[in-house]
Amino acid sequence: MSIELKIKSKHLSEEARIIRFEENKIKRHSRNVRSRQGQATADEILQTFHSLNNHRRWDVRNENRATFLARAYIAGIPYNQVEQKRKEENEYTFQTRILPRVASMVSKYGDKKIQKKVWEGSYPNRKEVNNPDFIQLEKDIKAWSTL
Repeated sequence: MSIELKIKSKHLSEEARIIRFEENKIKRHSRNVRSRQGQATADEILQTFHSLNNHRRWDVRNENRATFLARAYIAGIPYNQVEQKRKEENEYTFQTRILPRVASMVSKYGDKKIQKKVWEGSYPNRKEVNNPDFIQLEKDIKAWSTL
């Protein structure tokens, strides 16, 4: 198992805790400002709150889930032991956001390092193309993640 992914997972959970703490500070500050300086200034402060809240609930949460799934895939744990069900309304997010991150992390931190792109051809005419090994890894992860 990759110690780097374990550390990443711990940092992401700490990041969520820290953001939640800062959100609560901003909410308290907004209430104080509203009573003293008016609604317009409080709205600016709440904009910061919503930005932090969205970052925690979308970016950090999805990255933490992808890290968790990548660790499970590398360890050889079946997907149905990691997640028993998925909501149908979140399936698009899972397929377009979570699984590509899982594949990226597995290719970077797994036993066999796999590049996303490789060079094809000789020097003057060479071009960068998708790595067939990475494409196969994505297919394997997609098959692994079926319920």
